Amino acid sequence: MSLWHALRGLLRRDVLTICLVIFTADLVSGILSPTFSLYAKDLGASLTLIGILSSIVGLTQLITSMPISVQSDKSGRKIVLTLGMLSFALATFLFAVSPNAYFLFPGRVLFGLAAVSTFSVGVAYVADIVTPAERGLAYGLYATSMGVGFGVGPLIGAIVALNYGVAASYLVATGLALVGAGLAAKGLRTIRQSPGTPGVRPPRLHWSDVRNVMRDPSVIVGSLANLIMSTSFSGAIVNYFPMYSSQIGLSQTTINSMFSARAFGSAAARLPTGAITHRISSRIVMGTALLLAMVAVVSMAQTDAPFLLGVLLLAEGIAFGTFLTSGQAYIAECSTPATRGTAVGVYSTAGSLGSTLSPVVLGMIAEIWGVQTVFRVTGALILIGLFGITGLYIRNMRAKPAVKPKISDHDSGIGD
Repeated sequence: MSLWHALRGLLRRDVLTICLVIFTADLVSGILSPTFSLYAKDLGASLTLIGILSSIVGLTQLITSMPISVQSDKSGRKIVLTLGMLSFALATFLFAVSPNAYFLFPGRVLFGLAAVSTFSVGVAYVADIVTPAERGLAYGLYATSMGVGFGVGPLIGAIVALNYGVAASYLVATGLALVGAGLAAKGLRTIRQSPGTPGVRPPRLHWSDVRNVMRDPSVIVGSLANLIMSTSFSGAIVNYFPMYSSQIGLSQTTINSMFSARAFGSAAARLPTGAITHRISSRIVMGTALLLAMVAVVSMAQTDAPFLLGVLLLAEGIAFGTFLTSGQAYIAECSTPATRGTAVGVYSTAGSLGSTLSPVVLGMIAEIWGVQTVFRVTGALILIGLFGITGLYIRNMRAKPAVKPKISDHDSGIGD
């Protein structure tokens, strides 16, 4: 089957709707990400406080990833995705009306809840509605939708902020999030695990099942990789790249444009990555992406040339897009329909741990040694993590774990 024929088979209503919902979610994130650290600084936040504000999102995800993901196995993904988009709307509204930096905290909590309820649960939803044979390409399409949204978002944010201010761009994000909530509520299917379907059991997941998922060596490897990439993106890129760019004299419009270019490069890498995972182990693709991210992040500390910084941010974006797609495909391969939400929750929790710890630690480093040091430290952390993943993989291969049974095409759930 040709790539185009396989892709055309995915262009159906259920797949396109979840891609559109997730596009809207990342559109909102794209409006926010390039401006939030500078917006918080204008409201009186120190570098350390900016790190704490960022870590609140990660901490919220860390606490809620497992409960929300397990609940999505029980009550269905649709309601969780809809509530997630509503949380984005309320969060961005609170940002827009905050009188000082400390009033940003409630919105950051809601933003963390929204991220778990959309991006993480969306991964499980995609696996529910496609066959195993379609999964790699489906995740490429899904991740591409995210990347395009994250690319268009900064452009919208820059235009609105330039004419009406950053707070106004957050109000635009509020309206877009409400549109996304409507799409989720009206367009997504309610997926239920039917006990009458061969190979599928009812969604009665106990904490013993959760522990079993958390002990799966394959899930551990993927989760560690996600922790490392989250440390780089949520710690160094989102918070301190805009600040470093501002320090060397770049305007907010230029910074937003660089983030858009990064996002489009990231999006361009995602669909090919989805196709590649049919031929190359997704674990190898993930490791290669982490290595590219390390080189790009470390190199950022060595230059203050705007063009070169833009090229390095683009390279980091390509690495991120490659990792995101291969990581989503990998974690879906490590789970069954009844435990998929839980496996995604474990994977997402690890990423949330990186998003929680790294902004605070890197914020203190930036306060003491300067913003450039943040990129050097982040590169060293990625390298250490790569060694850890490699060692864990070798250990697992020597242990020769039992091969998981293949998931049949009928295990995708039944929609109403």
